[in-house]
Amino acid sequence: MIDIAKMSSRELLKELPQSIKQLDACRAGSNDIRPVDISFEDFVKDRYGISMEDYMDKIGIDTKVTTMENIFTMPDQNIRWLVPEIIRSAINLGIYEAPFYPNIIASDQGINGLSAIMPFVNPSDATPARVNEAETIPLGDVSFGQKSVKLFKIGKGFKITDEVKNYVSLDVMSIFVRDFGVQLGYALDTLAMDVVINGNQVDGSESAPVIGVGSTSDGIQYRDLLRVWVRASRLGRNFKSIVGGEEEAINILDLPEFKIRQYGTPLANLNLKTPVPNSADFYIHPGVPDNQVLLIDPRAALIKLTARQLMLESERIVSNQTEAIYATITTGFSKMYQDAAILLDGSEEFSSNGFPDYMDIDKFITYAIQQ
Repeated sequence: MIDIAKMSSRELLKELPQSIKQLDACRAGSNDIRPVDISFEDFVKDRYGISMEDYMDKIGIDTKVTTMENIFTMPDQNIRWLVPEIIRSAINLGIYEAPFYPNIIASDQGINGLSAIMPFVNPSDATPARVNEAETIPLGDVSFGQKSVKLFKIGKGFKITDEVKNYVSLDVMSIFVRDFGVQLGYALDTLAMDVVINGNQVDGSESAPVIGVGSTSDGIQYRDLLRVWVRASRLGRNFKSIVGGEEEAINILDLPEFKIRQYGTPLANLNLKTPVPNSADFYIHPGVPDNQVLLIDPRAALIKLTARQLMLESERIVSNQTEAIYATITTGFSKMYQDAAILLDGSEEFSSNGFPDYMDIDKFITYAIQQ
């Protein structure tokens, strides 16, 4: 860590261009290095041991007053390198603020290239067999495969007029730029929802299973949620995240089990050793079909793959006196386990639309050992 107390503002600005270039190289990645999302604020903290606010104060910038034009007209031109970082920080804040996809993924992994080879398990029978002394252990039918996951460049541009550059402070401008990041995050939500419901395979073999309810006339009831939660728990899944449309969110919130406060002490306690969630998070998204809700185990349903972190480019458009800024992310999602996401359909009967075979844990538990 550098002792910033011994550095002048001019020395700090002299380092700035090279520092930003190194950060962009880390974000873009290469054939040998996976992309890493590093903010300038983190860089300042690691290198100089101070906050971003103290760094700005050290180089003479007050974000509550200073405008983009103030920065562009400062004598030391190196300070211009700060502007994209300020905008990038505001966009990233928006991406992670309103969208919900960060809450339904297991992790965000950096990868090299525009596609990734990911493993998947082919669900099948593997009946255990008795093995006598010196006998060869028989092979089961469990098989593993691989799939290619394609990544996409997601991006959008926006324009900053000269009036905004000249008269709007950096703090105020960041508020509006953050909203642009929210829209970019919503696009990632939509991409995540498509993969968690339909999977990555063209033939739809990774699609989330659709389970019916006890009574279509009543729609989705608490008992139907319990049925899925209990089965999921037995499979080692925890469906603590639910996604659905506005109407289904209202219907579920209106269930007595969620809105009526219980009083008194029961005569006896029953401790379910196959635990179900005692709370769940509901996210609203139009990507879930009507009459359905999507239950997700965020630990095992999706993984986000990123080949290039948030990158910014800009150009001056003289004809209309604006600065065009383009933000792009090269990313995608991979379905991990098919039984980690399930659709509960209030218009289908459970009696005819029950759990798929690969979620039938009883047949595995009750397997007789082959002689």
